[in-house]
Amino acid sequence: MILLLIADGRSIHTRRWAEYFAQRGHQVHLATYDPMDRTIPGVTEHLLASRWNNHYLAFIPRHIAVKKLVRQIRPDIIHAHFIAKYGFHLPGLARCPTVVSAWGDDILILPHKSRLIAVYTKKVMAGADLVYAVSKNIREHILGDFAIPAQKVRYLPFGIDTDLFSPQPGNEPVDARTIEVFSNRGYYPVYDNSTLVRGFALALRKNPDLRLTLKGDGPLEQAVRDEVAALGLSDVVTFRARSDYADVPDDYRRADIFITTSVSDGTPVSVLEAMASGLACIATAVGGIPEWVENEKTGLLIPPGSPGAVAEALYTLAADPALRSRLGSAARDIVVRNGQWETLMEQAEKDYLALIKTYRKDRP
Repeated sequence: MILLLIADGRSIHTRRWAEYFAQRGHQVHLATYDPMDRTIPGVTEHLLASRWNNHYLAFIPRHIAVKKLVRQIRPDIIHAHFIAKYGFHLPGLARCPTVVSAWGDDILILPHKSRLIAVYTKKVMAGADLVYAVSKNIREHILGDFAIPAQKVRYLPFGIDTDLFSPQPGNEPVDARTIEVFSNRGYYPVYDNSTLVRGFALALRKNPDLRLTLKGDGPLEQAVRDEVAALGLSDVVTFRARSDYADVPDDYRRADIFITTSVSDGTPVSVLEAMASGLACIATAVGGIPEWVENEKTGLLIPPGSPGAVAEALYTLAADPALRSRLGSAARDIVVRNGQWETLMEQAEKDYLALIKTYRKDRP
């Protein structure tokens, strides 16, 4: 099978997807706006460069390049990850079956900001042979908001390698007296770090043993740093830069609590990784998160935009090690049961092959 992925080469999700199919012996091509900055055996990268910084102006030359690439490599199937930008290249590439994955913002946020984006988002999904939704919530929005036929919209969450992301007894924090809180979502408006930081400040008043580590990058990083300083938290909040994916499992193992305060979400992989690592998680009850985090059973759910709820949840977990252990164990169980990477990717491969077989039967 010749697979063409149109996706962000910087994304770990793109890299893992490409690597999986290459390891299965398929010929994989990746068309991307930004380079992977690494080599994956069996994956050929095609950089869609443009001298335009504006996405709208850059789209046409990039689309011409994608069409030329399709003529050259003659793929058996094309899969675009994230509808906006990458999925927008699918219309007009009808030489083989096409698949598009909706990750979250491309359904929940961006179409509401622009009529043009909304119209083209529906066009992409209507023309694709298969649409993947990474959460059941996103699938419901695709069906309800865009009227896409239910039979071609399938729920396929991002899977987790539960051997890689697993509890490792013995990896205790250097200072066992402190309660380590960890978040690695980065610094973007959707993650609402201000609510997280202000809630942490409130919890710290009741439990001075709390510590917070924020990891990642994003345009609001300096604003978050400034707020931490203004709240007098500089001695108890640590900022860490984004690092290689191989470092991530140990991030979770060094923590006691994982937290995300996003205002919109699909199925956040970081939450599933933390759950698989046996961490007690605090998460906002938005998007696909409640499909995995059941309040007081596999984690604690809080409303978005509420520093008070953040503080209460942090204080509750910090004060009760047995509760943290119980929630973490139950969280891992549900990810092992429903979120195994290999199982989900095997399903994707079956879907690909079935689409290719059907497409060829339909042609003379």
